[in-house]
Amino acid sequence: MNIFKRLRRVGLPRLIVHASVLVVVLLWLLPTLGILVSSLRDKDQITVSGWWTAFSSSEQTSAVRLADASVQKQDGSRYVISGNVFESGQGGKVAAFGVRVQEPTAFKAGEAADIGDGETLLVNTDGTYEYSKAASFEGSRGKRVYISVATPPVFTLDNYRTVLTSEGIGQSFVNSLTVAVPATVIPILIAAFAAYALSWMSFSGRNLLIAMVVGLIVVPLQMSLIPLLRLYNEI
Repeated sequence: MNIFKRLRRVGLPRLIVHASVLVVVLLWLLPTLGILVSSLRDKDQITVSGWWTAFSSSEQTSAVRLADASVQKQDGSRYVISGNVFESGQGGKVAAFGVRVQEPTAFKAGEAADIGDGETLLVNTDGTYEYSKAASFEGSRGKRVYISVATPPVFTLDNYRTVLTSEGIGQSFVNSLTVAVPATVIPILIAAFAAYALSWMSFSGRNLLIAMVVGLIVVPLQMSLIPLLRLYNEI
């Protein structure tokens, strides 16, 4: 009840103003939050999902090649090639797999799929697989298959390491400071002296100068680019 009484005292117009300001602040901060979250995500997850899904698993479809015929073993009347699709160091759980690029998720993980020509393929969620057929395998290259991997959220500082350790980044910081510091301090000093003079000193034309300053504030900065460019070219 106390909350409702306080809301009544504040009044509806004031509540609307506060709510509007809160919405504007949230909309202003949302892109910054998105950039921060994206900078901490793994580069592979950035390419497949938005930053708002950073705390949930993402599915990535990739092509892998099974082991070649040199590792086949005979199991009864069939020849079997077994291994793990994550042998390259990739992690995650296989959600689905397929043998055609048009249907990369045709079969669910753990399901023995008949892929034609008497061949069967089984890919489990942990990445282990069994590829078998009645005749012996031939060829020096393994079969290409497609897997959909559910990858847990990964947060890393690798993006910052890449940027901060890249060649020439130190000189770039120096150049930025050389430009930013004078470009910030000098206009502030001049503006401070001008504001003091316009506020406390009495001189002829003071009101006209104040009107000109207010008028220039209204004019967009882009309007001054062409005159400044002409002045620069004439120097």
